[in-house]
Amino acid sequence: MKGLPHTNSTNQTISDPYRWLAFTTVAVGQFTTVIGNSGTSVALPRIADDLELDLATASWVMVAMALTISAVLLPMGRLSDLLGRKRVYIAGLLVMALGVSVSATSQNLPMLLIGRVIEGFGAAMVMTVAIAIITSVFPARELGKALGMNMFVIGLGAVSGPVVGGVLVDIFSWRAIFVATGAVTIVGSGLALIVIDEARVRGDTGSDRGSLDWPGIFTSSAGLAILILSLTNGNKLGWDSPFIIGGFVAFFLLFAWFLRWEMRASSPMIDLTIFRVSQFSWAVSGRFFGFLMNGPTQFLMPFYLQEITGRSASQAGLISTPLPIMMAIVGALSGRLSDRFGFRVFILVGLGMQLGTLTIFSTFSQSTPLTVILPTMFVHGLGSGLWMAPNMSAAVGAISRSMYGVAAAFLNLVRNTANVTAIAVAAAIVAGVMISRGVGSNLESVSDDPSGPAGDAFISGMHIVFRVLIASGLVAMLSAVMAGRNVSQSERRPSVYMSAGDLD
Repeated sequence: MKGLPHTNSTNQTISDPYRWLAFTTVAVGQFTTVIGNSGTSVALPRIADDLELDLATASWVMVAMALTISAVLLPMGRLSDLLGRKRVYIAGLLVMALGVSVSATSQNLPMLLIGRVIEGFGAAMVMTVAIAIITSVFPARELGKALGMNMFVIGLGAVSGPVVGGVLVDIFSWRAIFVATGAVTIVGSGLALIVIDEARVRGDTGSDRGSLDWPGIFTSSAGLAILILSLTNGNKLGWDSPFIIGGFVAFFLLFAWFLRWEMRASSPMIDLTIFRVSQFSWAVSGRFFGFLMNGPTQFLMPFYLQEITGRSASQAGLISTPLPIMMAIVGALSGRLSDRFGFRVFILVGLGMQLGTLTIFSTFSQSTPLTVILPTMFVHGLGSGLWMAPNMSAAVGAISRSMYGVAAAFLNLVRNTANVTAIAVAAAIVAGVMISRGVGSNLESVSDDPSGPAGDAFISGMHIVFRVLIASGLVAMLSAVMAGRNVSQSERRPSVYMSAGDLD
């Protein structure tokens, strides 16, 4: 790459083709993180059947990776500053390849979960560095174009995951998804080794890069893990069990200690002073409750489509595609339009549409026709696309550019934590309803007789989940109203940190 002009520290002078070579390289990693996770969600019913898992236990196949990403997302941003973005990015892809290899060869749940945890480490490394690389090699005047293309790549992965994953599951087995994901990560790491130039992607890290906040990392990770374990095991052990009650108490104590430590640490994992900005705080709140409202849809619908309606994995994947398609297309447009017209109207309309679709989801039964399911998925995706990008724009538009990095990492953390919590809560509610009706929480009894007591209990639990989520959506809408108070046009900045996680 010698002899080609490259960007300076202010991102002002870059006109060579290198920026698109770097973008293509990063696009492979972004695509891989999305297609691997969305493909696994479609395969989850088959994994549960093969390994004889109940719903709450099966949820850990998704939770294990998401929980790991939440635990290490912020530290990986600091690590990339210390070691270099190229090294962390390539290492992330190789760690993902190791994780999916373990998952593909697993013979039991513990081994599969180990593979998902390893994959989560790698995905966090890739997700953290990918957007930083794009913003480093493109000048400010071309960021909209570059990030629009990035949204297209992410959307392509979100659409391809259920379709390709469903076909692989039907033709081969659920293990084929992990094999395919591993092949793409190997190709991506080789491409990154050749193309990425550390000098061009390092950004403005400064000489004083600080150190990793290990107490903050361990405290936040342990607290979140204890919370999810308590939520997913409440039905089995009983919600009045000393272990469950102790788990919730331990979570709140660890959370309080984490906040106190972060306020005193010399190099904190998250600078809590950022929450003094009211608009940012309300946008973060809305983001959490918005993704909490979204999470159970992508988790429960594959089970509903395959176990209740008797469709194949490939059919379930195709039926699910309207949601990510609309998220990708509308998300790329709404973020840019919100910079011109303001974020509040897009967020409120998007969340309002999703409240309507959640109401419809809560009426689905064994006989709901495809003519109802498909439009509902379509509108739900449209609503997601309308609010997600403007929500991030509202958050980063409230703070200075010097804080974009930490804000972007934290917003990804909020999204991932909400998704993890949503899956755990959804699994706990459905499993609790099934157990209370005396049919147990084994999914095999549902697939054997979808119209019988087990199938009816699953449907009833799913209805409760979607109705509970309506309350979460209302809180998200209130947060949008509060974030939008007294916001002037000069306070709005482009949303430059849309990431692969927003379409997971």
